Amino acid sequence: MWITGVLVVFAGTGIWVWNRFGPSDHKTYSEKVQDVLMAKTLDSASSACDLSVRRYKQIGKEMQFELAANVGGLAPYNIEILQEGVVQRFNNVPHRYGIWLTLPEVNLKQGSATIKVTSLGQAGCETVASFEYDKIKSNEILAQDQWIRQGSKDIWLDVRPVQKDGHIYLKDFANYEDGRTRVLMIDGIEVKNLDKGIEVKPGYLYSVTGRWIDAPYNDWWNKLRNRSVRQQNIWISRQNFSLEKSALTKIDIPKWFSPSKKTNVDFDTKFPEFSPIAGKLVMQYRLNAYVHPENYFKRGIGYLYGWEKDLPSQKLHWTATPNYFGDKDEKWFGSLSRQDVESKAGMPDFGVYAFDFEFWNQHYTPEVKQRLIWFTERVRKDHPNMFLMDYWGGGAYTNPHITKSGGTNPLEYVKDYDQPKANNSNFDPLPNGESFHSLFNVTPIDVYPKPMFAMDEQGNTANNYVLLSAVHSMRINKLIPYQKNNKFIFYAWNRYMPLYNDPIVPWNLQTTSPKGELILNELEMMPASQALSLSLFSLILFDGYYLWHDGGPLGNDPNGYSIPDESNGKGKEWYPADSKTNISALKRAPGAPGTPTYWDYPTEFYSLGNWMAKQVEDILVGGINKDLPFQLNGQWIEPKKAQAVLAIDQKLPFVTSIVKGNQIAVLAVDSFQAPNATKKITIKLPDGSQDSVELYGNWPVLYRGKLKN
Repeated sequence: MWITGVLVVFAGTGIWVWNRFGPSDHKTYSEKVQDVLMAKTLDSASSACDLSVRRYKQIGKEMQFELAANVGGLAPYNIEILQEGVVQRFNNVPHRYGIWLTLPEVNLKQGSATIKVTSLGQAGCETVASFEYDKIKSNEILAQDQWIRQGSKDIWLDVRPVQKDGHIYLKDFANYEDGRTRVLMIDGIEVKNLDKGIEVKPGYLYSVTGRWIDAPYNDWWNKLRNRSVRQQNIWISRQNFSLEKSALTKIDIPKWFSPSKKTNVDFDTKFPEFSPIAGKLVMQYRLNAYVHPENYFKRGIGYLYGWEKDLPSQKLHWTATPNYFGDKDEKWFGSLSRQDVESKAGMPDFGVYAFDFEFWNQHYTPEVKQRLIWFTERVRKDHPNMFLMDYWGGGAYTNPHITKSGGTNPLEYVKDYDQPKANNSNFDPLPNGESFHSLFNVTPIDVYPKPMFAMDEQGNTANNYVLLSAVHSMRINKLIPYQKNNKFIFYAWNRYMPLYNDPIVPWNLQTTSPKGELILNELEMMPASQALSLSLFSLILFDGYYLWHDGGPLGNDPNGYSIPDESNGKGKEWYPADSKTNISALKRAPGAPGTPTYWDYPTEFYSLGNWMAKQVEDILVGGINKDLPFQLNGQWIEPKKAQAVLAIDQKLPFVTSIVKGNQIAVLAVDSFQAPNATKKITIKLPDGSQDSVELYGNWPVLYRGKLKN
């Protein structure tokens, strides 16, 4: 048997309400043998196990060996590497299905060496093989303290930063193919030649996703196709910082910033203290149980989630889900009397409150609408200072999520600027004249990440349109008279909502007691560049954001997972280092909070955007929004009222600003260029002067400066 094996695609168990691996046709896909070095077996002492070393890889100082045997249960192993009489020993090396046996740090001279593999699972089972060590390759990987990677870990995707001649490249050392269509993406845009390495810039986080489907990629919606996903998220630190010399000063990602090396966020302790931006709403969750809530208020956050016990309710936000009404349906709600409805409107005096009642249709029936109006009127009467919104029903102008795919013509939305009006029937008055017009004082726009298909010829997906579509939608909402005094916010999440029975992303976590590897079923993470964009645009152009999260504050115990025996193989896979310990030994301490199951870097980038916007607070408060002209391919693009829509239609950069007196804050982004591309564009400031901004990938840039008059 091959110890690394091949993937057998089989029916899932319904975890997260989508299939674990795909359809139940039991189809097997065999890895195409790539150009990998072959080891030479010198000795195999036991025919009972027939252990041998087949292939090997060298990635920097790391050596990987593909083992084969006719039995299982051989791991862990004792390893000896011998070269010119010098022996390096590695004891109790774990090995599991789906990866090659890995030795992270092997220091050898150029040339031949031998490896002796001795099984600790079966006495007398060992093998010796020869391989070649390339000394030049030993320094190709960036030093480990300069980058972080989390996500999937197996033979399917293995992306690392390679350094060469002063440049850094992202390279996929796995280069896994099995005959299906394979698409590799960075930050949601297809990239080619990742197996050879593509040049990137340090100081950024790259979300690398691999997808495999036994059909054309744009058939991803078809759950009957065998589909697989892997994702690795890689942060590369920046060692050198330089200030651009121009009239504009860049508000750059600061030297002290990096996402946490653990699954726990650390912005709540690592960020410098700063007060919330005046007039903005920032709603987040306390994520670490061991960090005091005050740490969040001292880091630009105005409201924490409503389950905080020792805080005044005015400092809390709450999203009311369907269980508020016991998950009863719209027929039940539509039959209640006004007295019944008002009796259910009792709630704490929260600072921010969102309806997410999900009455099975986002367009309310007249009966449901009438009772929600009664309910909302009572809430407003009892809590006149509360910020109140209907997240589920949306604002008067709901976000159409404009794209160029599926026959959509973005230019159809240009007319909305000349005739701004509601497109949401929930805001149509009832026959008795009652409506939501004066009841909500917050207008939310959903900016949840979108699925990354269908893909066009430039590699762009629906997700590339989220930001500009939200800007357009929010601008129309601001033009509707009865909403003009509202707060306008982005309502966000940090991951992709599973659609089309999407396969999961296996997320690998290391435990210490017992030592081993835990693989959990997770959702795909959004790109960090998108998180930073949504944060900055929500705060610079609008009134902030509400960042939804999945649960309460968590602990940081690397073993703090509650996993009953029967769950093994049902959304969770456990590989003990000794190949023996049962998953039941992995338990969190009684009464202790659980541990985060994925790397929540998007929340850290939302917080980073909050800090960056704080650096131009003096311009934001009382400033006026003006889109700016810019030069592209020798032609000047003069902004129009519908510039967000025009940028979508023509896949243009988007350059805007806030002006206050002679102070200006400039915000720009290119949502469509390749994730490692750089574009320098000349812009024209309101005083007639010209300057330039540099756009990298889909990352936003923020500058501040002074105008001449």
